[in-house]
Amino acid sequence: MGHRVLLYTLAPSGGDFFPISLGYIAASLKAHNIEVAIAEVDQITKHTGKEVENFVITYKPLIVGFSVYQANIKLALQLARIVKMVDPGIVVVFGGPQASFMPKDALRQMREVDVIMRGEGEDIWPALVRCIITNSDPACIKGIVFMRSDAPIETLPAPLVNNLDSLPSPFAFNVFDLRQHMPQGHGSASYSRRHNVAVMLTSRGCCFNCAFCYTPRAFGRRIRTHSPQRVLIDMSICAKARIKKFFFADPSFTFDKKRVVSIMRGIIKKKWKVEIWCETRADLIDKPLLALMAKAGVRYIAYGLESVDQRVNKVLRKPIDLNQFEKIIKFTRAVGIEPEVFTLYGLPGQSKESCFKTLDFLKRLKIKITGNSAGQQLNLFFGTDITDAPKRYGIRLLKKRRPLYLSPGIDFVTKHMKRRDINMVAKAYKA
Repeated sequence: MGHRVLLYTLAPSGGDFFPISLGYIAASLKAHNIEVAIAEVDQITKHTGKEVENFVITYKPLIVGFSVYQANIKLALQLARIVKMVDPGIVVVFGGPQASFMPKDALRQMREVDVIMRGEGEDIWPALVRCIITNSDPACIKGIVFMRSDAPIETLPAPLVNNLDSLPSPFAFNVFDLRQHMPQGHGSASYSRRHNVAVMLTSRGCCFNCAFCYTPRAFGRRIRTHSPQRVLIDMSICAKARIKKFFFADPSFTFDKKRVVSIMRGIIKKKWKVEIWCETRADLIDKPLLALMAKAGVRYIAYGLESVDQRVNKVLRKPIDLNQFEKIIKFTRAVGIEPEVFTLYGLPGQSKESCFKTLDFLKRLKIKITGNSAGQQLNLFFGTDITDAPKRYGIRLLKKRRPLYLSPGIDFVTKHMKRRDINMVAKAYKA
């Protein structure tokens, strides 16, 4: 068997964009002269399952990795069973947000999985491949959980990469070339439509501390950034491939305004005709920056609001100045950028009436209640303060027992909202 790695990206109901995190891992593996392929599956059918089986037989990977979330982990387990049926010797790895904070004992309940990988994988993956090739002790690899003598062993945490520019570029290593990864269960036409957008991750982490979000804990409440030069180099590679749409996946893209100004001015100087989506906070942006971003090609900005109820926001540790928020929405629209707004319902301390006030606020601002602005129920993910202590936040879990690899998700009620109340709010957003 060759030293090959197969990475699966899974979307249980169809995905919109290629996962940039897997792109970074693939680039890192390629930089270590390890052959890697990325395959996509968005549902399991008899036909798709056979495709997966045939691909594994043909490709003969040493390791198969899955990026898992609450929404796709059951699908990942189905795929892992197929992989193990083809060759029990293949090492199966689960990484990603769901794996980073799930309890180590979850490995006992996932017999198809050999390794849980915690945190950033760019350094961990090459180390794991070397370990398997040399038959070394996996205990020396930081950031993993594995089984030994029927007991899960968790190693020391892996350090975060300080200099993001030191990471191999997934664009420079061409990991998004259609010839470099194999879509499963997609027609070529739909696949091409989904991949004419370049996903950029120009920074990682968040220095805020929202109780419902796992990002602050995952990245130590700090933000690390690519330099403007690196961002523009990656964008130029995409531009040469005639990609004109960019999705900036940073949690708070405008945290460093000077850096954003450099990136935007670079785009303008190169005269690229691009369309950009990004996400930020209303207190991290201003009118001059919005005007510059619009000139550079930013067409959509998503802002995190969550709720207009200040008592709820206090519990979430996310204070919102509603007057400032409203001004920024107006400024955004005035320069020709479409504002989108993230909101949540089922939050701690939130009532049905409070949820409707948030919805009314969006309507008053003429926010299109669709896509990102359609609102969603709070999800209790691993790695968040609310999930760690739901009772403290007035949340009652509906299922007392669940597999250790699943977080509670949306399976809960609160002191102020029963299931019928939550469903009523959900319908109001869809109306």
